[in-house]
Amino acid sequence: MLVHLMLELYGCDRELLSNEALIRRALDEYPARVDMEKVSPVHLYDIETSNPLDAGLSGFVVIAQSHISMHAWPEYGEVDIDICSCKEFSQEEAISFAKQIFQTDDVEAHFVVRGNRSLRPESPDPVRYEAAMAQRRTRLAVR
Repeated sequence: MLVHLMLELYGCDRELLSNEALIRRALDEYPARVDMEKVSPVHLYDIETSNPLDAGLSGFVVIAQSHISMHAWPEYGEVDIDICSCKEFSQEEAISFAKQIFQTDDVEAHFVVRGNRSLRPESPDPVRYEAAMAQRRTRLAVR
């Protein structure tokens, strides 16, 4: 199973949405706020398009369970956040953090359950898990 929370925040201050350090911090802190394991640095891009009104900051962070992405459009006062994970998480905490960091109460939330036919088990097979961990330890010892 895969769960996907999609947030659209409206009425955000343009200065906040143009603040690269704030967007980077939000992506950096989000995994811990929703009890996820961050496995990559934050990747953040200053997007320029053929329409200057669509310019903004877009970024993502990879989590062990999937990813968190964010797109901020200062000209429209909007930010979109996607949290996609094969591990359940608190939607309420995800929304609360978004409202807090972007200082708005105007939030549209969509929640979708995906991957209902996935073969990935809720918890790993203990024998396969231990074999994979042993292989990882061997690989790390060689480095």
